[in-house]
Amino acid sequence: MQGPIFDAIPVTYRGLLADQHLVDAQQFGKSLIGVTKLANSVCHEIFHEEITHDPRSYQIRFCVGPSKENGLVQEIFAVVTSGQMPLYTPILLTVGKKLTELLVGAVIEKALGKKKDTSNAVDKIHELAMAHNDFAQQVLRGQMRDKAALIKIINELHRENRASLRQIPEPVGRTVRSLQIGSSRHSSVIDEPAAEVLRSPELLTLGEPVTYDVKIHGVFKTNGACRIEILDQKKIVSGKIADATLDAPHNVYTKALDEGAVLRVVAQPTMKDGTLHRLFITGAKIAPKKRGKTQGH
Repeated sequence: MQGPIFDAIPVTYRGLLADQHLVDAQQFGKSLIGVTKLANSVCHEIFHEEITHDPRSYQIRFCVGPSKENGLVQEIFAVVTSGQMPLYTPILLTVGKKLTELLVGAVIEKALGKKKDTSNAVDKIHELAMAHNDFAQQVLRGQMRDKAALIKIINELHRENRASLRQIPEPVGRTVRSLQIGSSRHSSVIDEPAAEVLRSPELLTLGEPVTYDVKIHGVFKTNGACRIEILDQKKIVSGKIADATLDAPHNVYTKALDEGAVLRVVAQPTMKDGTLHRLFITGAKIAPKKRGKTQGH
């Protein structure tokens, strides 16, 4: 068996038990299975120009290395498992890691329904292709120069890997707060609201962060689940406080609940059929009191 064909791709878990270098074993295993299934599929498309439902045709598979000592970071390595090294275009071995990370991120953004971020990922892949003349001319029959063809590839990878995408965020919101695939600042980070969208059997999308003035009508401190009244919309919705300060004594959330105070929160909604499904709160402060009207003489 050959060694890795390009540098390792890190899979990083952060928050909750991960801060103690721990994660639930079954959740961790399921997550890594999802990550490597998606990476295998993406890598096969890059190197063999094919999206297949039959993983037996894969000549490159991702293997996992030991956890890093400085945190809960797992590295996955692309290894040729066919017994002999095929004659791959040399430029692929140079940019394979970055291209795999970018395509994995693009597929995740597609699954989240984030058209803007998917478009940004397509632009980065296109820029990478155009920066290497050999890449642009030889790889994928020049498709990397065609953004429409790139979007088609991402859509097909998304359709083929729906089950894997549901596995990837398994520990997020349960024993870790977030998961990052890749090493660059552009790498995909899956937090709690993104995890809900990816795991859901229903078709959900992830909205942009919004500021709301709310009242909390109940909260479970153990998992952050809560009922929230959005004041300007005059409706109560399901929510979750995905803010580490909830664990601290006398925090702003329990204080607001006890005192009936209004909170100004930063929250990210998950959407179903264009309507609010659930609200994930990532930060809050006591809302400034509105000035009452002065009475005229």
